[in-house]
Amino acid sequence: MSDATNDSNSTLIALRFDHSLKAQECLLAMLRIAGDETIRIEDAAIIDKDDNGRIRLRQSKDINPGQGASAGGLYGSLIGLIGGPIGMFAGGALGAAAGGLWGKLRDIGINDDHMKDMGERINPGENLLFLLLERINQDAFVREMRRFDASLFESTAPDALDARIEEALAATI
Repeated sequence: MSDATNDSNSTLIALRFDHSLKAQECLLAMLRIAGDETIRIEDAAIIDKDDNGRIRLRQSKDINPGQGASAGGLYGSLIGLIGGPIGMFAGGALGAAAGGLWGKLRDIGINDDHMKDMGERINPGENLLFLLLERINQDAFVREMRRFDASLFESTAPDALDARIEEALAATI
C-alpha cells in the first residue's frame, strides 16, 4: 500500500485489539524486542475508537507544531546572535514560525490520514496498533506475537509472513 507509509522499504503491520491496554502492552513488548534487535521500529502508533465513535491517534514519532516552533525559535535565536539583540529577536521569531510550519507539514513514518481511515473501520472500544518495521527477525517476531490476543488488521509484509503472524495470533497462550 503506497499511501500507508512514507518509506516503501519498510513493513507496515496493523494489529486489532479489543482493549487499549492490550495494544499498549504489545507496543511495550515490541519496544523490548527492538532493544534485542529482533525488529527495528521506524514508527509506531495506536488508534483508539471510543464508545461515541471518536478516533484518537497516539503516535511515537511525528513532531507537532509546538515542538517545531520551540526548536526553530531556539535555533533562530542562536543564529540571530550574530545580528545582536535585534537579530536575536528577529531570528527567534522567524525560526519559531518556520519550525512551527515544519512541524505541521512534516509527517514521518506512517501516514496519519491512512491510520485514521483504518480507525473508522473498527468497532467502538477497539483499537489498532500500527508498527512500521524496517527490519524483522521473523522467527523471533512471530514467537513474540503468540503472547497477544489480537488479529492482523492490515499488513504490507509478504503473504508468508502474514500467514505466520495470523497463525501465531490464533495460538495465543
